[in-house]
Amino acid sequence: MQILAISKLKEGVTPDHIGQHGADEVKHTVEAYLDGKIRNFWFQVNRPGVVFILECADEDEARHLMDELPLVVAGLMDVDLIPLQPLRPLSMLVDRKFSL
Repeated sequence: MQILAISKLKEGVTPDHIGQHGADEVKHTVEAYLDGKIRNFWFQVNRPGVVFILECADEDEARHLMDELPLVVAGLMDVDLIPLQPLRPLSMLVDRKFSL
């Protein structure tokens, strides 16, 4: 299952707060990427934070993975999860029964 994970820094978090955890955050992210749990990740343009596409068995696994991020553990960042699925209404175009 693919899951969109959108990180957001908590109010009042400064670059100095992040710097203390930066190396561990990068290490954790790269390890999860190499393990196939993070498929892609990008910096957000409109605010500080990272957006991930996760490959996890379910939302619980994704939550556990994101809860282990050092910035989350330190209480500096939250992560919203959005489970994704194929665009089911397209089934009507190929004569398949539509279901959500």
